[in-house]
Amino acid sequence: MTRVLALLPRAPVGRLVGVVLLAAVIRIVFFTGFHGFDDVFYIRRAYALSQGHFALPTNHWAARVGLVGPTALAYLLFGVTLWSTVLFPFLCSILTVIVATVLGRRLLGDSAGWLAGLLVAMFPMDAIFASMLFPTAPVTLFCGVGFGAFLLAEAEGRSLLYFVAGVAFGLACVVHEAAAIVLVFYPVHVAASRRIQRGHLLALLGFGAALAIDPVVHALMGNARARLDVLSRSETAQGTATDVAYSGLNVHWIAEPFVRLLAERTFGLFSWLIAPLAVYRALRPTDARERTLSLILISVFLWTEFGTLSLHRYAPLARLPRYLCPLTLPAMWLLAKNLCEIRRPGGRRIVLVGLAATSLICLLLDSGNQLRPYLTIRAALASAHPTTVAVEKTDEFPLRFAEGMNPPYGLSPFGADVPATELAVSRTEAHRQLLQGTSGATPLATVDRPVTVYQRVLSSPLVLAVLRRLRPPERFAEYEQKVHSRESWTIYRLR
Repeated sequence: MTRVLALLPRAPVGRLVGVVLLAAVIRIVFFTGFHGFDDVFYIRRAYALSQGHFALPTNHWAARVGLVGPTALAYLLFGVTLWSTVLFPFLCSILTVIVATVLGRRLLGDSAGWLAGLLVAMFPMDAIFASMLFPTAPVTLFCGVGFGAFLLAEAEGRSLLYFVAGVAFGLACVVHEAAAIVLVFYPVHVAASRRIQRGHLLALLGFGAALAIDPVVHALMGNARARLDVLSRSETAQGTATDVAYSGLNVHWIAEPFVRLLAERTFGLFSWLIAPLAVYRALRPTDARERTLSLILISVFLWTEFGTLSLHRYAPLARLPRYLCPLTLPAMWLLAKNLCEIRRPGGRRIVLVGLAATSLICLLLDSGNQLRPYLTIRAALASAHPTTVAVEKTDEFPLRFAEGMNPPYGLSPFGADVPATELAVSRTEAHRQLLQGTSGATPLATVDRPVTVYQRVLSSPLVLAVLRRLRPPERFAEYEQKVHSRESWTIYRLR
């Protein structure tokens, strides 16, 4: 086995604790906490639920009860903080490492199981989303349990494992509807194995039982079809969002997923090994489980990138790396098994060092905690003891969140006129000039947003040229804005 695993305790429990601690340290060191995009919708919904406001969801983010529900419970127990916000995905990420190890040992043997846990522990995408309120970590966990339990059930014939697999896949769909894509592996598996087991009906029963959580919860709010209703109005779910950029079959549309598979920082070097390995083992497997894992990876990847969730029209998903998260554990099991078959320990060691090094680089390039400047603003405001504060509209929610959704002062947005508040925080030049021209306005502090390693890399002409060719114009504009963004906030005392 590798030197890394040799450093861990030999007892199974002790070694598992060692792998889990390694995963936890990586996720804490590269903690994100707040991203400022989809997580804004999840935080708002979870906070509303924690306060007893059970209105029907108005968008598809708010309808994902499998994510906002556990987060609402965390808010209820621990209040609104960065850590309570990401508690559920963090725990799911740690459990994913455990599941990768435990099920991997039963599926592929001790060495491959331990190595799979180690690989998940340092996989960039899982480490990044462990500290962000996104569905990625929970979906990774539930789909990993689903695939692992199903493969074990096929090998051991245990009915309960089929049911567990179905429940796990159902829970993944309750967290995020796109997880339903993983079900395309089933007809491929049946065609390849040429058999249908009675236990598959138990898997279907478990899937339906878990999936029923969503309509039951929303029925208690007043409409069992609430999630379907908001999805029918969602551009992302209907394939009409601008970042999908589908305009018919062409070379760019076909090639983009494969290029991004090798270029996304969330995958590190892993995809360079796993993608060709999946193709090779699908054609030349050493055993049935290896072939099944390869077919899972290929079928789900192709449908995620080129398929549709709609039964009525072609509605492709946005090609976001996180939509491939259900494949994390099957990919790590396949990679771990083949690494263990390398006869020369030196060769395996080189691969692991390369994976660890590139993972570290990718984590350093992550965009980081977007709440940091607002925490500094909060500290500056606390020293001034204001009763009323005005901020620009785009800054209102991040500052409110930095204050635990309960600021000790009246917080309101201001527009074209000078606000009638004690303090005001300006970010744009127009508002800054407005306040500077106000009689009696005194600047108290200036807060700059830290320039991240990610921004420095994005500013490279070569990187921008590659992104311009790979990404739709609207998405590229977001990258360009990040490059040129040198934001700062000025706090003024108005009276």
